[in-house]
Amino acid sequence: MKLDLHKINIRGLEWGEKTTVKDGVLYVNRDEAIASCGDFPVVAGFSLHIARPGENVRIIPVKAAIEPRCKLSSEGAVFPGIVGGMKQAGIGATLALKNCAVLVTESGDEGLKCRTGGLVDMSGPAAEYTPFSKTFNLVLEAHVRPERLKDETLSTDEACRFASFRLAAYLAERCADIKADEVKCYELAPADEKLPGVVYVMQMLGQNPEIIDFHVYGQLAGTTMIPTMLHPNEILDGAVTTFLGAHCTVCSDKQYMYEVQNSPVIEEFFEQHGKRLRFLGVILHNEVITLEGKQRASLFTAKLAKLFGAEGAVLVTEGHGNPDEDIMLNVKNLEAAGVKTVIISDELGGRDGKSPGLADWVPECDAMVSVGNTHQLLAIPERLETLIGNPASLELVRAAISCGPEEPEHFYTELIHIPCSCAQAGISRLSADWI
Repeated sequence: MKLDLHKINIRGLEWGEKTTVKDGVLYVNRDEAIASCGDFPVVAGFSLHIARPGENVRIIPVKAAIEPRCKLSSEGAVFPGIVGGMKQAGIGATLALKNCAVLVTESGDEGLKCRTGGLVDMSGPAAEYTPFSKTFNLVLEAHVRPERLKDETLSTDEACRFASFRLAAYLAERCADIKADEVKCYELAPADEKLPGVVYVMQMLGQNPEIIDFHVYGQLAGTTMIPTMLHPNEILDGAVTTFLGAHCTVCSDKQYMYEVQNSPVIEEFFEQHGKRLRFLGVILHNEVITLEGKQRASLFTAKLAKLFGAEGAVLVTEGHGNPDEDIMLNVKNLEAAGVKTVIISDELGGRDGKSPGLADWVPECDAMVSVGNTHQLLAIPERLETLIGNPASLELVRAAISCGPEEPEHFYTELIHIPCSCAQAGISRLSADWI
């Protein structure tokens, strides 16, 4: 399986008569871009905003972040089952607009029925903790119908999900004639059998019917899914899509689509393939809520790893609490099968850093990369010059503790509300030392 990723590096973002890239600047025809999103009865309409690095702009709630992509070849489909037809992902040629993202927010929800709490500041203290303060962002704002939210938050989420992926595909499609700055080939060539075989175990939240989260080739990765093996190209090319639902307040360690498309672990495994290891593939493991379901999924994950000849595995989880049981069951069963494991996880260490961190632990889990404490407090300004989204959502991220006189006109929030601040899939800028 071979994927050629054509990369255009975006260095600016402006409105324009035509959607295209010129001299590194992405110009967007606002009306055409909005029309690409489609119409949905549960949403009053959409508007678009530009948010650039360093600007005095706050975006809340951030429900999705997607890197614009489209196919350049007749092979395969972009975001299959969501935008593209039901075709194979991970093959042919794909165009990616790098350093650019479609962010999704909503407004009009004064009653806070949608309780997504993601906050992105393009400047200031909070900007240091999220990768999306460094990207050129086209912000899709959904104007929700409050009267429809009472019973239809899922329908509103679905509208935003389809609209955002359509917009991301539209942006890239309009730039398909632009010469790429770089073309990178992703292919797992035959490697020395003496090198250790490794797999990436990607755990996906599939528990809460109010949070739509992950789809695999357009199908919800829900409670009935059995763990399966994918080629890493499929992950990078949009076979797995993510979207935060209306009832997700934890944003620091969610796997935003942008992070899946640019998975640091997959990128590193490709770099080391044939040199230090053999990259065998990605095991998709869905986290369910029943103990029997967790046990079943973990047994399948361990079986797949052994069938493909894995000697090592890197595991990431999605969410915390009972998902910690999933990753520990996986560690236990993989280690028992002779597969050495390393987990990447953030910690719920409490504001003083003294809480247990993980809800479960097994003795076999003796190798862990920590990407920080989601309960760490951060003082941020009460307001920035521009707010895009739902002002009432600020109440979801405000910690019940007052700032001191040395920080006037600030309030405290926890990193848990800042997208990818403690990203378990590796895009986080944080780490922690054991003492």
